[in-house]
Amino acid sequence: MTVTRTERPAVTAEEYLAAARTFPTGVTVVATRYRDDTPAKTVSAFASLSLDPLLVGVAIGRDSPMVWAARASGVLSVNVLRADQQHVADHFAAPAHRRPLPPPVALSRDTTGAPVLADCLSWFDCRIATIVPGGDHALLIGRVVAVHTSPGRPLVHHAGRYRSLVPLPALPLDPEIPVLPDQGVHAR
Repeated sequence: MTVTRTERPAVTAEEYLAAARTFPTGVTVVATRYRDDTPAKTVSAFASLSLDPLLVGVAIGRDSPMVWAARASGVLSVNVLRADQQHVADHFAAPAHRRPLPPPVALSRDTTGAPVLADCLSWFDCRIATIVPGGDHALLIGRVVAVHTSPGRPLVHHAGRYRSLVPLPALPLDPEIPVLPDQGVHAR
């Protein structure tokens, strides 16, 4: 059987964004240090990349001062926000010159000296491993040297709005579906 491909028009930015908005993401504040300043911004493009070595990645607009500040300092933190921290996300989403002072959450320093949020769901303190160009963004890859985790639910961004996770009822286990190694749950 031969499959015939239909020629499609190029995907528009609007179509791309509509499709991308269907994917829920966590909400983070990425921060670095530069001289006496603390560049920080709200970022939803965050991923755990590797366990060996421990790596995380964040995508930030290539022209953002955050990119050159992280490159210059060699450090960054990724701070995962809790469901009750929408005001923190909004604060760091605003342009730095329009943010009221002080910030709505205290900043401290850990292993690398990168600022971490004193109150959030978790944070990753990183040394910059590399910065890779990616179209109109730069992918900052950090080697994780310290982490902290607190209890709570994450702040989620989906379809242009903040949301919170609600646990689903547990499904009965299906004996026909194998248990994944070391996870104790069935694959679905």
